[in-house]
Amino acid sequence: MNLLATQRCVEIHQEIGWTEKRIIETSFDMKLFDNELIVKDDTFPLTAIFDISYRKKPEQDAMGFLYLHTNRGVRTYYIKDDAYSLVSAYQKLKSERPELR
Repeated sequence: MNLLATQRCVEIHQEIGWTEKRIIETSFDMKLFDNELIVKDDTFPLTAIFDISYRKKPEQDAMGFLYLHTNRGVRTYYIKDDAYSLVSAYQKLKSERPELR
């Protein structure tokens, strides 16, 4: 099981106290291996993934979206960094292996 690419994703939570509202950001890594994609506690076999895409504005602090198209629906994740390396690694893997097409 070889690690091919990693993408940092962000979770945003809001907490409301007596006198304030706090926004809490936590992050986790999405890891692409040669046979599966691991996202926090979820594991997706590559045969269950149809596509990976993302949308992000070019500004430095802009928040973007990473879309994971699976046989269980589309999952959306927040990202702050460009996801080009993850998407291109997946596309390369998909083009090399006919069972993933």
